[in-house]
Amino acid sequence: MKKETLEQCPACSSTTLTHWPIQIKLMGTVIPFLNNADLLVAADCTAFATREFHDRYLKDRKVLIGCPKLDDAQFYLDKFTEIFSNIPLKSVTCLRMEVPCCGGMTMILKEALKRAGKDIPLKEIVLGVKGNFLEEREV
Repeated sequence: MKKETLEQCPACSSTTLTHWPIQIKLMGTVIPFLNNADLLVAADCTAFATREFHDRYLKDRKVLIGCPKLDDAQFYLDKFTEIFSNIPLKSVTCLRMEVPCCGGMTMILKEALKRAGKDIPLKEIVLGVKGNFLEEREV
């Protein structure tokens, strides 16, 4: 079997990722690439659940990923409160799965915006467990 590299695989060569790292836990609170950005906070599973992740959800946004169930929610709350307090953002979109544990990410972001005293538009997009789009709403 011939081994393909990323450059050789036409289906794998398109990405809209513009920065690194992307894990919430790896980010500091001074993040220059977020200045005046549209931020996508995506639950870890979303990129694997839908084929549309790059083209539909990540396009023209900066992304941070994490899991509100497996990671420390208080850490996320503190981190996002500091980020929202110190970095001017155009908008925040939370992309999450329909499962109950994923709803925690939206609540964390909503509370962090409140604690930061910021009126940044917050939108939630919910995907089904098969990667299908279920709902989009302003929070």
